[in-house]
Formats: sequence, structure tokens, C-alpha cells
Amino acid sequence: METAYLHLITNHIPIVGVPLAIAVLLFGLWRKSDDLKTAGFLILVFLGMATVLTFLLGRGGEDFVEEVAGVSEDAIHNHEDFATIALAIVVVTALAAAFAVLRYQGLAFLKRKITSSERPVEGDVADGSSSIFPRWITVTVLLLAILSAGVLGYTGKLGGKIRHSEFYGGAVSNEKNSGNDNPAATDTETDGGKGRGRNRGGDDRP
Repeated sequence: METAYLHLITNHIPIVGVPLAIAVLLFGLWRKSDDLKTAGFLILVFLGMATVLTFLLGRGGEDFVEEVAGVSEDAIHNHEDFATIALAIVVVTALAAAFAVLRYQGLAFLKRKITSSERPVEGDVADGSSSIFPRWITVTVLLLAILSAGVLGYTGKLGGKIRHSEFYGGAVSNEKNSGNDNPAATDTETDGGKGRGRNRGGDDRP
């Protein structure tokens, strides 16, 4: 049960975190700030690791959830299948973000250490007029992050279908209500004619 509970807690981290990283990257593009872009990239790297943990916790808690009454096994398998796709996309996004930081931020740091301070290197942001990150890498990571946010959101919705009937029109509740949930009412309807007959017989007595 602890594994399933931890999955319920941690699955909100990537679902909420990826849109936050998108906002940071967009703000960094608008402000032309390499610090904000780096922060957005690092958030995505962290979220990639958090998503792997969430996925493993979900796999670990699957056996427990399947034993709970009222749980749809089809919903569990649909959620698991789409979660695998979401994991792959988020990991690719995290790797792209890590590449951006290591390749461009790391290289710029090394160049600043090696190059003389009197001669700024190409791509240096000392004058604030350029960025160490090429626009294509920032846009690529941003588009991957947007895709990740959409897939994670849908994966969370599929996870909600496992127990929350409001996502699929109360099918579980309807199935439960389709049986004879009120035996007293059934007995009353069955014995109604007999009861009325007995009452009528009672009325015939003097």
C-alpha cells in the first residue's frame, strides 16, 4: 500500500512541474536571460528523474490496487500503457535539456576560464546582446516540454479513471445500481399483490 500511496503523491510533481518549467523557459526567452533558460532546463532534468521514480512506484503499487474492490483493470492497463509513452517523452525532454546545459552553459564556463577577460569570446553574454544558447535548442526543448505536459496531463486523467467514476460517466455506479440493491423494495413489489389480497380479505370480515 505504501508504494501505491507514494505514487499518488509523486505523480503530481511532473504534471505540475513541467508547465512550471515551460513558464520559466518562455520568460527566459522574453527577457533574453540565460540564467532563466538554465533554470528551466535544470527543472526539466529534475522532472525527468522524478518521472522515472513515479513510474517505478506506479508499477510497484499495481498489484495492490488490482485487489481493491471497484477498481477497473482495463483502466489500470490503459493508464500503464500511456504512462510508458509519457515516460519516454519526458526522459527525451530531460536529456535534451541536460545536453543544452552541458554543451552550451558548460562550454561557455570553460571558455570564460581559459580566455583572457580583455577579449570576450564568441557568444559571450557580457554585453547582454546575445545568448550562449542557440535559439534552436531552446525552442526544441520548449516544444518537447509542451508535448510532455500534454501527455502527462492525459496520463493523469487515465489514472483518475481507475477509481474516479466522474471521468467515465459513472459507469461503475450504474453497474452497481443495476442489481437488486434494495431487497426490501423487491420484496415489497413481489409481495404487493399478496399483501393487498390479505388486506382485502381482512376487510371482508365482519
